[in-house]
Amino acid sequence: MSFAWSAPILEELLSKDSPIPMTSDEGSWMVAIIEVGNYISPIPGAYAVDRIGRKWTLLATGPIAALSYVTAMYSRSVLGLYAVRLLQGIAMSVMSMVVPMYLGEIAEVRIRGSIGTVFQISLHLGILFTYVLGSELSYMNYQIYSLIVPIVFMATFVFMPESPYYYVSKNQNEKAIGSLKWLRNKSRDQVEKELQTIKENSSKPTERTNFKQFMGRANMNALMLSFFLILFRQFTGVQSLIAFANTVFASSVSFLSPDHITILFAVILLVSIFPATYFIDKSGRRILMLISSGGCALSSFVAGIYYYLTIQLAYDIPYTSWVPFVSLSLLGVFFNIGFGSLLTPLLSEFFASGVKAADMTVCNLIGTTLGLISYKLFYILNQYVGVFSNFMFAGAVCTVSTLYLYIYLFETKGKTFSEIQMMFQYGENWDDLKKPKEMPALVP
Repeated sequence: MSFAWSAPILEELLSKDSPIPMTSDEGSWMVAIIEVGNYISPIPGAYAVDRIGRKWTLLATGPIAALSYVTAMYSRSVLGLYAVRLLQGIAMSVMSMVVPMYLGEIAEVRIRGSIGTVFQISLHLGILFTYVLGSELSYMNYQIYSLIVPIVFMATFVFMPESPYYYVSKNQNEKAIGSLKWLRNKSRDQVEKELQTIKENSSKPTERTNFKQFMGRANMNALMLSFFLILFRQFTGVQSLIAFANTVFASSVSFLSPDHITILFAVILLVSIFPATYFIDKSGRRILMLISSGGCALSSFVAGIYYYLTIQLAYDIPYTSWVPFVSLSLLGVFFNIGFGSLLTPLLSEFFASGVKAADMTVCNLIGTTLGLISYKLFYILNQYVGVFSNFMFAGAVCTVSTLYLYIYLFETKGKTFSEIQMMFQYGENWDDLKKPKEMPALVP
């Protein structure tokens, strides 16, 4: 919810009747400053996730999110809204770092990819929820209804078990068995084998990240691939489109009002997650990522060309008012097939247990920096060049992305964490070679 919180109220806040008057530049900073909050929490979050566990670290985000909505209720200044977004960024950053880790560690190998998409489904439910509430409710009621969500989260998630990987890392095997029994609904004898696998996949219990392992070839390759995945994901333009949805859809004539077309857009984003959830553990990650990247490129170019012809050149093209919505909806659909639904489970698979917290922190900081740049770039291009330029740029990025992923992304479907680490160390076909060759560098 925090991610899209500003989208349905941005136009109202920029209007003459705004409850909190602001300029368009201040409005763009209100959208983007959520990423600044992401800078604050990764290091404390990484410390907490190894000190108090995944479960209690996630629960700690509830009060922070709740405080942001309370602040929004009573603040009547732009600086107050910046504080709201800062708090939302802190909570969202911890969630983005810990949820993939938690889901990856509680899921069975055969359904790990599908379980990993739960995070994206929840994200898009939140986006739809905010679009509907923001378009139908007053500013104050919007904050009140938003406040209900973190309260319900705290009241329900407290009953979930801790990650068995966390217990094993603390040498608390009995608690790990109890967690597995709850998660698998099986007896002690039935989960003993999985516990042994977890022990084999986990590093020796330690309070600190293994620096040698962190700087090792396998982990550096994993981080490099993760960097490019995050880079391509941020500059598909979908993240910024979600944040500025009402503004973008209001820029051209359409068959519905901007509020209603934005809600319909959110519904399509949500529904498109489910095919990816079904296919992720059947067809594999790699093919879905390639389809996602190529589809995003094509959809972005169509939207960019249409906006250039109809807005920049002022051409009147009859019977084409549906083109922006369809092309941008397809952009969202293709995004969710891969970039949206798969980045979370892929990152949870890429990193070894002993360095996972540190790696997820690095990825979070990378995503934060690139996210902040993408938000401001989207606003600057829209304001000074034209909305078409955002989508032409996104199309070019996704074209490069497709080529990169075709060369460097290997399949992780059905692989254990240990096997994935060996693939990063020696290459995709390491187990077929008597003398493993080192994997080529992932930088093109």
